[in-house]
Amino acid sequence: MKIGVILGRGVEGVGLTKNVVEFQKLFPGVEVYATIDKLWQRMNSMDFKVNYFRGTDWNEISKPTKKFPDLLTCTEVVERINKLDMCIVWSVPSKSHPEDCVTNFIKMMDEITVRKSLVQVDHKIHSINRNAGLADICSKMNVLMCHYTENPFGLWVKKNNIKTPLTNMGVGFNFTKDYWKPIEEQNSYRIRWVGRTAMWKGPDLMIDFHNDYFKDLGFITVLEGLEASINYPAVLYKKPKELAERRDVVNYFRPEKGIDNNPSKDPDYGSETINQPPYLYGAYTHSEMMERMSLGGFGSDLMYFKENIYGDNVEYCHTDSFAAGVIPIFHKHFCDNVIHRKQGKPISQCINTGTIGIDASNAESMAHDMVMLADDSVKRDEWRNMMFEFWKEHCDATIVYNDIINKTLNYNEKNETTLEDFFV
Repeated sequence: MKIGVILGRGVEGVGLTKNVVEFQKLFPGVEVYATIDKLWQRMNSMDFKVNYFRGTDWNEISKPTKKFPDLLTCTEVVERINKLDMCIVWSVPSKSHPEDCVTNFIKMMDEITVRKSLVQVDHKIHSINRNAGLADICSKMNVLMCHYTENPFGLWVKKNNIKTPLTNMGVGFNFTKDYWKPIEEQNSYRIRWVGRTAMWKGPDLMIDFHNDYFKDLGFITVLEGLEASINYPAVLYKKPKELAERRDVVNYFRPEKGIDNNPSKDPDYGSETINQPPYLYGAYTHSEMMERMSLGGFGSDLMYFKENIYGDNVEYCHTDSFAAGVIPIFHKHFCDNVIHRKQGKPISQCINTGTIGIDASNAESMAHDMVMLADDSVKRDEWRNMMFEFWKEHCDATIVYNDIINKTLNYNEKNETTLEDFFV
């Protein structure tokens, strides 16, 4: 199969980009095309092969650039895609992109004649509404895919009377142990939460769990990937609107006067000590972060949503724990609502998960379970291998991405799929 992928928002360096990276790992011949009309802070955080184009330029390049010497026009992208077997649009331009970029992108969808699908991974309606020309673009697709057909995007499709068939899709991960370290080389009392400054990822919860339960038990907690965004007051303060009740943190991602937030310049980075509040750091290069996580005992992502948003998917910040060979700490609400593909029931009700589900109701008992694992290297090694196999059964890239390809080529019915159909 000759497959083209289009990133209409460009290379964002977040979970959506990671999705495409994992897709290209499984199918190395995949051609990825991304706009440069808006450049993102994290665009260089992941390593994969990309062809760049300027969405405002239809037939010729209006402004050459040294950074992108092989820049394509929209016409050239269309011509290349039409020589392939199919096209998967993994993102569309945002409303902050230039108007010509949006207009040209819609025109591109008209002129791409091979089977094409739109993969929509936005979780919430306000994120969906940031997409420009979305209804027009959806109407030009052969099939639409999202995490769950009754999630906010699925409901948006129905509300806007879009007739394009809609179905489920998963988030795939290439399961390898490339980053795994021998169990005896790990500092088992080190916890690493990774993610950007989005409150649904639970950085505030991670801070509170550490200060209330983990710190006194000898754990070191590091939060990595935070940015000084609009959400930073909610991370640093319990009452963000008042900037009152500041959480106790060692704060490098929102530097105060005289503090440099470049981790490589900080003398504490990588040598954090016990009996301290959580350490907060800024954006990372993914491969470097994975090396750091692999030398700890636990990895965390505390994503939590309303029940109808999850689908049966994981975040890539979840999968970092699998790849690093550390024990995952996930939000209990996530574990209560995500159905495991093979066992057919919520993660929290499954056996042999190798996974810790935590919230305010059980944080104290989970903290003591973590001590048990931290102190028993044999048990922890059993757990991490059990975890690896459990989650591989759920979201292995071979299953998930072949499903996306098959549905792009063949899906014609507007219906809801069962759990068994989800990965078929």
